[in-house]
Amino acid sequence: MKQLTILCGSDLAGAVQDVLIRAGAEGFLRVPGAVGVRPGAAAEHGRYPRFEAEMFVTPVTEQVAADAVAALRSLAGRCEVEPCLRILVSNLEAVH
Repeated sequence: MKQLTILCGSDLAGAVQDVLIRAGAEGFLRVPGAVGVRPGAAAEHGRYPRFEAEMFVTPVTEQVAADAVAALRSLAGRCEVEPCLRILVSNLEAVH
């Protein structure tokens, strides 16, 4: 099993959800209302650029993870503030 964690700009959240459903995720946690921060960008008055973001977390099989990652790659670079899509795939010890 794998844990798939996806961090994305809010403008991509609907597309990410569709990818997870099409890839065969049994269910997922969707956390709306997050804030993405770009600390590497030039700060204005000590403040870094921020953007509306969401997070998805789901336990999946290796095949579902591979299918989702392949589909999500097509979304990279389609946002106003980069980076707007991060895909983390982790080994998962157990799901209860």
